[in-house]
Amino acid sequence: MKKNKPVKIKRYRRSFSGSGDRNNLLRRILLWVVILAVVFGLGWLIAKPGLDFASSLWYSYKNREPGSSAAPETGGASSSQPAQAQPTPTPVPQTAGGGWAAAALSAADTPEKAAALALQLKAQGVEHVVLTLKDDRGYLYYPSQVPLAQTAVASTTIDAAAVAKAFRDAGITPVAGLCAFKDSIAPYADRSMAVKYGSEGDITWLDSSAELGGKPWLNPNSAAAQQYIADLIAEVRDLGFETVLLQNLQFPQGYSLEAASYGAMDGSKEQLLAEVGKRYEAIEGVEVWFEFPSGAVSGEEIAPYGASPASFGLQRVFVRLEAAAATNEAGENISVPPAADAQALAALLEPLRAGGTGAFGLRAAGIIDTAALAAANTAAQDAGFTSFFVLP
Repeated sequence: MKKNKPVKIKRYRRSFSGSGDRNNLLRRILLWVVILAVVFGLGWLIAKPGLDFASSLWYSYKNREPGSSAAPETGGASSSQPAQAQPTPTPVPQTAGGGWAAAALSAADTPEKAAALALQLKAQGVEHVVLTLKDDRGYLYYPSQVPLAQTAVASTTIDAAAVAKAFRDAGITPVAGLCAFKDSIAPYADRSMAVKYGSEGDITWLDSSAELGGKPWLNPNSAAAQQYIADLIAEVRDLGFETVLLQNLQFPQGYSLEAASYGAMDGSKEQLLAEVGKRYEAIEGVEVWFEFPSGAVSGEEIAPYGASPASFGLQRVFVRLEAAAATNEAGENISVPPAADAQALAALLEPLRAGGTGAFGLRAAGIIDTAALAAANTAAQDAGFTSFFVLP
């Protein structure tokens, strides 16, 4: 029988071992490294001169003296020398003075009414018009977005931004009238902001008996109450009222004041109010004026302030001349307009100047007669007041 030869099987180790693939991969990696090195080198050679050129232009611009022209100067007697760098003085904010007026919201509750009213006021010499956007009951007359103010928005409101714009377009500065701590609504929204009875209890203090209509007050020593007023100032500023007239920066008035508790205080009443007032003055983008009664400024009636507000060091202060209550020959109670001669008014300015106030306003709140008010305004100017109410 024929014997079969054994078949030899050739083994191509190179084909099945994978060594060829590894060699090809190494060649590709090497090739890419060389390509990237060449590209990077070319990029550096091209980019470096461009960067150096751009840097030289930048530094030559930064080092150029103020007032010099970018164009090269030519020689000759007619060529101007570059101006020497002069230090820029710090701008001193100037407070606009002039006539003010208080306007009822019903007379300016639409942009059209506001524009018409502005024309009338302008003709009477008014430059600032005050619209009460928060009264001394705590009501707000615009739809506030401040959370604590939601229960304080009155049933009738105005589009404050549109009204403010209408006054500005007519050349009159709109002023937001805001009352600070005399507020009987916000203490119910957050009881922690209210003045309390005694140092231990949590009973809200009232400025009279409940039977006689006693009302709570915001506690000036409450951080939440202070912030509430700051938030409202910032809000009306954003609505276009870049001037604010703030009243009632004070502690409460009323009965049972000896039982009123404000919590632990770091200093005196006057120190606290001065600090709060300066905090409000520091709010950016708004000019805050403060209004205090003349009796407080003169130092005669300082209980709600701890000392004369003239000592607070506030920059812009309106002094309010209150009408005095009196009895006539018939035994009737009457209101006597305040004395507003230049000598008496000048005496009110002395403590304010001494306390650091820089702008002074006079509001003869008890004078309604036009002729008497004009005389009071003239006396105010003669005494040195920079602002005054042309209309009550």
